[in-house]
Amino acid sequence: MKKKYLTLLAASTFAFFMQACDHNSIAAGEPAFDKDDSSSSVKEDKSSSSVKEDEKSSSSSAEVVSGSVFVIGSDYKTGEIRWVENDSISKKSLDIYQDTKLVTIDGKLYALERSGSDNVALIDTKSKKVSWEASLDDYSNPTDIVAAGKDEAWVALEGTDSFVKISLKDGKVVKTVKTTDFISKGGYSPNLADFEVSGDTLFAVFQRYISEYDSAGNWTGTSYPKGLLAMYKLNDGALLDTIQLATSNPSAVKVVKGNVYVATMGAYNASYGTDADDERGVEKVDLSKKSSELYVSGKKIGAGVYNFVADYEAGVAYAVAYKGMDMTTYATEAPVVKVDLASGSVETIKGIDDAEGGLAIDAATGILYVGDRTYGAEAIYAYNGKEVTKVPSAAEKALAPYSIAIVE
Repeated sequence: MKKKYLTLLAASTFAFFMQACDHNSIAAGEPAFDKDDSSSSVKEDKSSSSVKEDEKSSSSSAEVVSGSVFVIGSDYKTGEIRWVENDSISKKSLDIYQDTKLVTIDGKLYALERSGSDNVALIDTKSKKVSWEASLDDYSNPTDIVAAGKDEAWVALEGTDSFVKISLKDGKVVKTVKTTDFISKGGYSPNLADFEVSGDTLFAVFQRYISEYDSAGNWTGTSYPKGLLAMYKLNDGALLDTIQLATSNPSAVKVVKGNVYVATMGAYNASYGTDADDERGVEKVDLSKKSSELYVSGKKIGAGVYNFVADYEAGVAYAVAYKGMDMTTYATEAPVVKVDLASGSVETIKGIDDAEGGLAIDAATGILYVGDRTYGAEAIYAYNGKEVTKVPSAAEKALAPYSIAIVE
C-alpha cells in the first residue's frame, strides 16, 4: 500500500493552512490506511485526547439511529473513525489519516484522505474495515465525491488542475477532466473546493487563490480573486458554463428548491479570522442571467462561511461562521448559524463554540449533527431545530471531531 510523505517546509505548510477552507495542520510522514491487523481492524479506544462533559449541554441523550452516524476524530497528527451505537459514540475505533473527510453516496461511506496522503477509500460500515483504497496523484488533495451514475463517482481535487471520475468498484480513475483554464495568474491550481449534483448537472466551485512568496521563497500571504462557479454534464464532465461569483474563497455550493447557493469565506483578516462584512457570506446564483449576488452577508452571519450544509426538504442551511482564533488561548470562535434560504433570515444556534469538527444532516429526521472542537469540551451535538443535545460517548479517550457523515 502506498505511503506518502509531505516534504513542504513549515512556512509552506502554514500557507496551505491559511489558504484552504479547512484549517488543517499537515503532519509529515503520516501514513494512509494500513490494511494489516495492526491498524485497519477495529481497535479499542487508545487515543490521546478525551471527550469531556460540557456544562452547556443538555442532560438528555440525542436520538440517533444506531450505526448511522460516523465521525472522524483528529489531533492533526493521528486520526480515527468512530460511530454511534446504542445512542453513544463508540468505544472502538478505526485508525485513519489525520486529515480525512467522510462523505456518503447511496448508503455507502467513503473516506477522502487529503493532502499528504491523497487517497479515497470505501469503508464497510458493518465490519468497520476498509473495503478498498485507491491512490490519487500526490498532493491532489481530494475535497469531495459525488455520484456520477451507476458505479462511478466524480472526485473533486483542490491541489491540482483537474478532477477525476473513479469506479466505485475499486476506486480506479476512469476519466480526468482538466481545469487548467480556471487557474488565476500566479496560481498553481484553480482550487476546486466542492461539488453539488442537481439533475444531470454537476456544479463545482473554485477558490482560485494565489500564494505569494518573497525572493527567498518564503510565503508572505495569499490573495483571493473572486471565486468561480462551473457547471458540467454529470455523465461525461463536459463543461456547460461558468459564472463569476460576487465574493471570494467559496467553501460550498448547494442547490435547494431550484435555487443555487454558494457559501464563501472571503479573505482572512490580520488575525487569521474572517470579518463580519459584505465581502463574504451566502450568494444566490441567477443561472438565466449568468450572475451571482450576495444574498446573506457575512455581516448578518457574523463571519465568513467555513462549512455549509443544507436541509433540502426544509429549505434551510447551516453555516459555520469562522470568526477566528484567540492567539493567546488558542480558542476558536466558530458558531453555527441557521439560514432560512427563502427569507434570508439567520439565527445563531447557542451552545456550540467551535463547529470546525463537521456538520451533517440526517435526511430522515432533519437532525443536524455538529462536531465541536473546543479544547477540553470536545463533543458531538445533535440539533433538532429547537434544542442542542450532547451525544454521549462510550470512549474513554477520543480525538476531537473533524468530519461527520450520516449513512442512511
